Amino acid sequence: MGRLDGRVVLITGGTEGIGRACALKAVAEGAKVVVGGRGGERGAQTVRLVREAGGEALYLPLDVGKRESLYRFIEEGAAHFGRLDGAINNAAIESRSAPLHRQSDEEIDEMIEITLKGVIFAMKAEITLMLKSGGGAIVNTGSVGATLGMAGISPYVAAKHGVLGVTRTAAIEYAQANIRINAVCPGGVLTPMAHRQLENHPEAFVAAAAAHPIGRLGRPSELADVAIWLLSDESSFVIGEAIMVDGGFTARSVFPTTYALPVD
Repeated sequence: MGRLDGRVVLITGGTEGIGRACALKAVAEGAKVVVGGRGGERGAQTVRLVREAGGEALYLPLDVGKRESLYRFIEEGAAHFGRLDGAINNAAIESRSAPLHRQSDEEIDEMIEITLKGVIFAMKAEITLMLKSGGGAIVNTGSVGATLGMAGISPYVAAKHGVLGVTRTAAIEYAQANIRINAVCPGGVLTPMAHRQLENHPEAFVAAAAAHPIGRLGRPSELADVAIWLLSDESSFVIGEAIMVDGGFTARSVFPTTYALPVD
């Protein structure tokens, strides 16, 4: 018996990295998954991996920065399997490393549209469906940057602070409607996004690992383990939490200043 037997889980940003790991973990626990993202080939690969593992999955194209695309993804995904029991709102974009005055208006707008508003409007649609079916569970992907200031990526940090705020507020609003809402907050994780951010700064890989007391960056599967636990009944009394999955990063009282990427 899996912890998510018979449940349907939607995952935004499910085509690679943490989202893909969540999809594979969810089907291993008995769920059917709908993954969405802008990478059609990567989405198809996620579905192939799920099916090779004996699970059921559907990929739908998704641009969380466009509301009509987001709503269509949620409605069609839930309709395909006939219900919606869980959601992992994972889609986000990386921020160019630069102080705030060098961040363009367009970069800031895009960050807020995708990384923050994408979560808010996804939750709105998911909650609407869950209210009709009697409940569910939602997990939002936050960040250590949801609780800290991090030099050079202020738009990203602002967006993730917002994700944590809406997670906690909505958790209170819908707790008695049998909808549990929580967040996982990763530290540095070896995802394609991390590689894109750090590939031109090899010294940053070393510094990023050193910033974590465990001495390394995380694996997507380690985030998935916590996210799937939050979707399961094993976390039935966990509401409005932001669980740090960060190798001890936020446990430190002082952070190495070398962790910030160089300002261009």
